[in-house]
This record gives sequence, C-alpha cells and structure tokens, in this order.
Amino acid sequence: MLKIPFSEEDIEGLRYWRFQYPDPRVQVRLEALYLRSQGVAKCEILRLCGISKASFHRYLVAYATGA
Repeated sequence: MLKIPFSEEDIEGLRYWRFQYPDPRVQVRLEALYLRSQGVAKCEILRLCGISKASFHRYLVAYATGA
C-alpha cells in the first residue's frame, strides 16, 4: 500500500470537497482519500465507499502523482 503523507491543508481540502464537488464519482474518490488520511483501514474504506481494491489503488496513485 502506498504511504501518502497528508498535510493539514490536504485534509481540510478533502474534508470540504468530498461533499462540495459537483461530480458524485469524484466525491467518492475524495471520500476514500479523506478516510485514508484519517487512518481508516483499507477494508473499511472499500466497504464504506463501495469501491474495489483496484479502484482504491488507482485513486491513491492518482493522488500521489498529482494526476
């Protein structure tokens, strides 16, 4: 699993945009990242967000690379 350091600024942005972003698919991505920043276990994130392991990994890689 990727180790991504989340700054306080990053966490604040995730906290805001996970509900405010106009595209619901992006909201799910932001929610998954926010939960990860809060130390929630991967299996719980997958269950809560209704996503696959592959999707979650893609979200982490995209966030880490800035894509």
